[in-house]
Amino acid sequence: MLLDRAAALATKINTYQKLKNTADEADLFGTRAKQFETVSQLMAGLRETLSTLTDAGVPVDFEPNDGLGFAAKARLLREAIKEDPAKVSDPPFDIKHAFTDRLNGIASAGHKAASAAWKAYVDKRAAFGADEVLSALGQVPQFRVSVAKIRQIRGEVAGFGVSLPADPKAAIASLDALVSQHETAWKSLAASDIPSSVVAFIRAAASSDALLSAYTSEVQAWLESRSLLGAFRIKLR
Repeated sequence: MLLDRAAALATKINTYQKLKNTADEADLFGTRAKQFETVSQLMAGLRETLSTLTDAGVPVDFEPNDGLGFAAKARLLREAIKEDPAKVSDPPFDIKHAFTDRLNGIASAGHKAASAAWKAYVDKRAAFGADEVLSALGQVPQFRVSVAKIRQIRGEVAGFGVSLPADPKAAIASLDALVSQHETAWKSLAASDIPSSVVAFIRAAASSDALLSAYTSEVQAWLESRSLLGAFRIKLR
């Protein structure tokens, strides 16, 4: 009777151990699956981001470190697990430190490069120049409404560079529209009681297109009378 009980207990212990081992293996498989799923989503997201920016005409200067090496590791791991699923618990290399963590780093660096490329693109589109001229014009009552409109447009353009857009092409189309509005606002800059030569000079100076010949005595006198001479600079082309 005692021996029978001992044998039954041994069977139960053996069954329990098998179940425990199976549960441990299941946990390990689950952990690996989560690791691969997370890094896969990150890499897919990076690829999508880089592709949409490039398609929109905003190339990103990014080259992942040892990209071919990680691709080779992925193939090695896939073949090893395909041949023997138990390899998931005994992989040919450290999956976390030598693979998934490194890929996470690549994804993070890629998104930073993409953000920097997009911001540089927006900054270039927002390089309207002549902030000093705009500030000076804001002191002239006749120009305040126009200056406020121009500032509003500039602020909206600059706002596009804060974060990566979900649809770069749509964002660029909106930028194009704002830049066009900005150009129209400058061209429409006028005041009935301000000499046309002064208005023409200010418009040209704002886009760095003013010629020295346009700086007439009438323009000089008007600017001097309003203490605006310091807002302008002469530059060689």
